[in-house]
Amino acid sequence: MKKCLLLAIGFFMFFAFSFSAYAQQKIAYVDLQLVLSESKPAKADMALLRKEEEAKKTVIEQKTKALEDMRQDLIQNGEMMSGSKRRNLAEIIEKKQKDLNRTIEDMRLELRRKQLELEQNFIIEIQAIAKKIGKQEGFDIIFSKTGAGILYVNPSSDITQKVISAYDASR
Repeated sequence: MKKCLLLAIGFFMFFAFSFSAYAQQKIAYVDLQLVLSESKPAKADMALLRKEEEAKKTVIEQKTKALEDMRQDLIQNGEMMSGSKRRNLAEIIEKKQKDLNRTIEDMRLELRRKQLELEQNFIIEIQAIAKKIGKQEGFDIIFSKTGAGILYVNPSSDITQKVISAYDASR
């Protein structure tokens, strides 16, 4: 019985000291989605990516239109064409369709790679800025609001605007 009582007191003391140590820590969080949507460098990077995506969509639309025109020509004039000319045009259409499919997939993969690269660079830059702010302001822990699963946080711990300002000033 004494062992159980001593064990219980030991656990109580351990948790009491542990919780009091955590209570003294200075904790903050950053809303990365907000930084991504409001900071000037992130907006500029995303705008460049969207501009590139639009240019690629234009190329796809042009190739799709040319392919559709060839199909319409085959449908409308196919009966008047010789058998070899009709087969030749059908083969060209098939090759162009395959080329279009490859182009679409290549462009999609390239855009996804560039987006991941931008996101990775963004995270690296934000981590450095958060570390700098953490050291300057004496924070013990800075969480990512969206990735940490926080259920409640005191709004006074939000340093997102400071991170946005520092990020804007960094470039």
